[in-house]
Amino acid sequence: MGVRYLDLMNEITAPLPPMPVARLGPPPFTPLRRPLREATVLIVNSAGVHLRADPPFQFVDDLTCRRLPQWVEPTALRPCHPSPIRRPGRQDVNVVHPYRRLAELADEGVIGRPSDFHLSTLGAIKQVTRIVTELGPAVAAEARAAGADLVLVVPLCPACHQAMGVLARTVELAGIPTVSVTGARDITERVRPPRAAYLDYPLGYCLGRPGQREEQRAIVREVLALAERAEQPGQIVDLPFTWPEAGWEDAIVAQYHDERDIVRGQRAKEFAPPDGATPGEREVGPDAPLGRHLALEEMATLERMAATGLV
Repeated sequence: MGVRYLDLMNEITAPLPPMPVARLGPPPFTPLRRPLREATVLIVNSAGVHLRADPPFQFVDDLTCRRLPQWVEPTALRPCHPSPIRRPGRQDVNVVHPYRRLAELADEGVIGRPSDFHLSTLGAIKQVTRIVTELGPAVAAEARAAGADLVLVVPLCPACHQAMGVLARTVELAGIPTVSVTGARDITERVRPPRAAYLDYPLGYCLGRPGQREEQRAIVREVLALAERAEQPGQIVDLPFTWPEAGWEDAIVAQYHDERDIVRGQRAKEFAPPDGATPGEREVGPDAPLGRHLALEEMATLERMAATGLV
């Protein structure tokens, strides 16, 4: 199953309590209404891709989404996600936002066309219930405005895999089919987006290696095909691609250990400041006092929402 990212996050952020990830039941499931070869496809990435002329996203709990034009030059786009696995997308934005690959697949007749714009958010979201009530409905409305028949969901970091799984469920509940790619199968198995394709590559190489256009296009083609092939809600399909270098699992574990302070800083935002402190005084060190585990409370609420069919 590759790297167990949830175990890794808990290991490098100890002694913080375990990273909370919801266990959700069967997801909503909306069939694709037209053949993929005729469908308009919209991307939602969680890498915080923004136009270079615009300010970056907030690093935690930014519930906004931004439009990215289909025909913009790659040099005009920049991912701003702070995660240790941010670098491949900075080398080649199509690794995390494969909009050029969609255009090529349209030329091949695999899809009808890419939408005129796509969407980006930053998936390090601890307030997950607001994905259901705010971000998800906003994305669904934008997808309708784009005339999208299918939404391709591309998560980046471990926290993104939970947030974008919830987003996919919310968009699907609004009547728009989704298909997700995942590199963190252990988290996706808990959240259960409607359809997911598992790519056993190092996290951050969401849809292939930088500069490898044919590889990226082949992976995107297989992910999109799941929109027609998936037979059961919540199905995860293994993609037939193998990372070319042995031992990559150890390398990415080492990378996360080397940059553990970034992850700890993000995880510290799961907690309220301790009694008597203001939000600006929150400490992030391993021995810092903690207030209420707000993210854990969010998970409990999300699970109740899912049990009543709200996500």
